[in-house]
Amino acid sequence: MITACLSASSQLEQTWLYKILNGEEVKINADYAKNLLKTLLSLLLGLFIIWAMYRDTDIGELWEITKSANFWIIAFSLLFGLIGNILRGLRWELFVNSLGFHPPRASLVYATLGNYAVNFVLPRAGDVWRCAVVSKYDKIPFSKTLETFLVDKVIDIIAGVSVILISVVLNIDFFISYFNNNPQFAENMRQLFSSVWIYLVLATVVAGAILMLTVFRRTIFMLKMKKFVDTLRYDLKLISLMKEKKRIIIYTILLWLCFYLYFYICFYAFDFTSELGPLAGLIVFAMTNIGISVPVQGGIGPWHFMVISSLVILGVAENQALAFAGAVFTIQSVWQILYGLFGVFAMPYVKRENQVTATEKIN
Repeated sequence: MITACLSASSQLEQTWLYKILNGEEVKINADYAKNLLKTLLSLLLGLFIIWAMYRDTDIGELWEITKSANFWIIAFSLLFGLIGNILRGLRWELFVNSLGFHPPRASLVYATLGNYAVNFVLPRAGDVWRCAVVSKYDKIPFSKTLETFLVDKVIDIIAGVSVILISVVLNIDFFISYFNNNPQFAENMRQLFSSVWIYLVLATVVAGAILMLTVFRRTIFMLKMKKFVDTLRYDLKLISLMKEKKRIIIYTILLWLCFYLYFYICFYAFDFTSELGPLAGLIVFAMTNIGISVPVQGGIGPWHFMVISSLVILGVAENQALAFAGAVFTIQSVWQILYGLFGVFAMPYVKRENQVTATEKIN
């Protein structure tokens, strides 16, 4: 259903991705089988994690715990998730405007909302769709929407890491307990950096980069890449000179506060989490940001693992933590899909004065 909505709204060929280098559109034939395999593998990974955590659970008992929740409180929390993503669209508007493009505000907000529905079809595909659909309807080069999206994404990564660091500073004992109770993390890291393969891959990447910058620097591909990088540097300079830096900071603080409340308010829907307090909510919220960084649909699986393991360390019974994670994730995911589908459907109907680029207006 979501795939059909995506196709109907974006009117892009289903087997083509659009990439723009140096202001020119280049069609790249999408490998359907590869994308399908990637989708299935990521979904199976998430489902396997879910199965591993819930396999020994009494479903009847889990349902009884879930039924005891105050769903009106969870419904209230959903408003903050929507507001947070609207603020994310407004912040993206500032970056797009800094390059001289002024699409309708609704277009950028709807594309941001639709981003999350598309991500449930294919991990991170919503990010590409978000840039492509604005490029198509608002006549902005894809390279420009992509550049501004990447800057927007970097700011969110910095904000997410800051949330994690703040939570670590405020409660270092929790994270010590977490790693003591989950020794597989430290073991996985040790195995990763002791593997000869990671060093072979790094050496190959470095050698390839040196060859591209020396032996093959005069090839058509490298000349185009150089021109693209020069354009990117120029655009990033324009973004760095923008006057709305304070608004970007305000939007970022507000949207992350909304996302925190989106999660933390759900604590009050269950008796066993209602007394944990805002700091505990911040800690578990920080852990969810680690979970959703794993490229699976909507964070399914890793998100559950982070929430359940964190709540258990905070003193919540395992079956209660399982019920909390299952209920909150399901309701929030349905909500994201619903407002995401609204964004997907609404994009073609945004009122646009005329179909010319900002550059044409200036000239």
